[in-house]
Amino acid sequence: MTPLPLFGVFSGGRSSRLGFGMALFMMFAWPGSVQANYGNIPASTHIDPELVRIDEDKFLGVRISSDYILRDAGGESFTLGGLLGRPLLLVLSYYSCDGACPTINRNLRDSLAGVNRWEQGRDYRVLTLSFDPHDTPESLRMFMQHAGFGTQSPEGWSLALLNDPADIGRLTESLGYKFFWSPRDAMFLHPNVYILLSPEGRVTRYLYGASINSTDMELSITKAYGNEISPANAVNFLLAACYSYNYRDGKYSINYPLFIALGSLLLGISMITGGVLVMKKRKRREII
Repeated sequence: MTPLPLFGVFSGGRSSRLGFGMALFMMFAWPGSVQANYGNIPASTHIDPELVRIDEDKFLGVRISSDYILRDAGGESFTLGGLLGRPLLLVLSYYSCDGACPTINRNLRDSLAGVNRWEQGRDYRVLTLSFDPHDTPESLRMFMQHAGFGTQSPEGWSLALLNDPADIGRLTESLGYKFFWSPRDAMFLHPNVYILLSPEGRVTRYLYGASINSTDMELSITKAYGNEISPANAVNFLLAACYSYNYRDGKYSINYPLFIALGSLLLGISMITGGVLVMKKRKRREII
């Protein structure tokens, strides 16, 4: 997979604070001018990552509304709630981007191709959703071509627009997702992140696009099922329990504290059991 930075686009300028202020001014003062410049990807741009950092401690576990009305490339409407009932991988993008946005969607497709435990469409779904109010079904169709999907998305994967642009702020704010318009670069600044929702619509994981593989995806989907994992799925439960999410690295790692705790517990049980057996043996000798 193509390695990606943490953020989709980086703005330049003498000061990140000045750039941030300019971005807000351009977004709200001249909304008609906020239109991405397709193909314009400056190589010398940068931004303070804190401007678009997601406060995971605040938003993990938050349940988002399911009443959003979405539109696909053909103009057909459906609701976000209609995609729930099983884990949902949400990818926020904007469709006039030909840099990071199509790349993280292609990378996600490649990662999910290696997920064997869960079947896309049956066990989980994927949704790519635009946060650009200027996107249209036409720009969505162009994005699908550029992302390598052709004229039809993969099974269980929807690409859509919010039917009411006013819902963009409501949805992104509920997810802790921040994006800003860069007038210098004529494009949006945003984090490259996959947001995993539980079947009930709760945020269970933020997986950053720079370091995602099939194992991370499979484990995050397993985690998203939460209490729905039954004893019949013991293998899935063990996979979920034996791996923990490393927020610093943005990926799963083996849950060493769990193994240490289990080892200590087993050692303690063995010592107690051994002591009881020794005491019983001594008592038998005394009786004899």
